Amino acid sequence: MDGTIYCLVDARGKVYVKDFAESHADVAAHFALNERDCQTYRFDLADRQLLTDRATPSSANAAQAYLNQRVGTPERLMQFAEDGHVSKGVLATLLDVEARQPYLEACAAIEQKYTKECAAKKDPCLESGCSIDQAAGEVCLQPLLNAGVEYHKACAAEWTKLFRRPQNRVDAWKN
Repeated sequence: MDGTIYCLVDARGKVYVKDFAESHADVAAHFALNERDCQTYRFDLADRQLLTDRATPSSANAAQAYLNQRVGTPERLMQFAEDGHVSKGVLATLLDVEARQPYLEACAAIEQKYTKECAAKKDPCLESGCSIDQAAGEVCLQPLLNAGVEYHKACAAEWTKLFRRPQNRVDAWKN
């Protein structure tokens, strides 16, 4: 996810969003929709702006209402992130430059924890053994993928500690 929430709105005004979608086509495929039959919107998290691709006034209202409920305020955005809907990388872009490094270090510690727990199981992904060098601080992607939403939630919890303070936010989210 690049910091964009892709939205489709059908003829009845129902809004469809898929976590980590990279396009409107991803959303359409996930919900078995015909993208051409829907109105399309994108919400840029970093700029805090709804972008219209194809719209009607009623579908724009539906999309805006949906997004306002989920990410319309800093508090709602924090809850949305804590529920595991936003990736580590996107969350980093919502922090002021000075706050990013502490956040990324906290996430690195979480990634190390998952890697160590995986290695302790002594059931490596590869027949030849684990491919990473834990002593060098390398992190394995597989336990992060296996953790899925729990990993996103753990990073979001660290992000929220920083994002709560307006001075740690990018300008669009300061108030």
